[in-house]
Amino acid sequence: MKKNKVIFITTILVYMISMIFFSYFSQKRHRNRTLKKLKIVILPLLSNEHFVNEKFIKNILFSKREKKIGQLYILRMEKQLNDSPFIKKSEVFLDVDGTLNIKILQKEPILRIKNGNKEYYLTKDAESCKLSSFYSSKVILAKGSFSKEEKKHLVSLVKEINSDELLKDQIISIKKTVANLFVLIPKIGNHKIILGDLEDFKSKLNKLKAFYKQYLNKVDINQYQSIDLQYKDQVVAKKR
Repeated sequence: MKKNKVIFITTILVYMISMIFFSYFSQKRHRNRTLKKLKIVILPLLSNEHFVNEKFIKNILFSKREKKIGQLYILRMEKQLNDSPFIKKSEVFLDVDGTLNIKILQKEPILRIKNGNKEYYLTKDAESCKLSSFYSSKVILAKGSFSKEEKKHLVSLVKEINSDELLKDQIISIKKTVANLFVLIPKIGNHKIILGDLEDFKSKLNKLKAFYKQYLNKVDINQYQSIDLQYKDQVVAKKR
């Protein structure tokens, strides 16, 4: 066991030294060349729209004048990128041919929070993320003041909604009315869906799906004032 551990540590050290040498060699070799090759990869590739795009990255890293490869500071560039509120992680490295590679893992918003005049996104990791000035993500809106624990539950709730085609198409917002009472707002119909607390939300959503599959396309859904999911093994639909 001890021998394996020594081999593992040695392998890691050799890898790190090799990467440092490789980066130094590449930068030294192309020190006086103007940077002309730039490869930017942004993940995940959700669509053509991103909080982070090539122009955004170039504005962070480069001035208008041409850059010499010898003037590049890789660690500083990574720090500049990682300081962006929309970037989760970045990796910057130089190839032997002088190509500067930039890999970006962008943050993924899953819902938008509106609390009075304050608005921001929550990511899939339940992290707060400010709004972007050039891109608006089409996600569920949640209104109210939420604790840290409630935000984690909300992220799990929205993930569950987004995983189902019927609910994803139907639920457009979440509202916290009083302490521990949450209401879902649908796209179709002028009713509210009373979820109650966020405990056992999966079984509540299953009841809602069963209700919609039975009634959504068969009756006038506008005749309902509310659909209450708080009661065990039943849905209480209140008419107007």
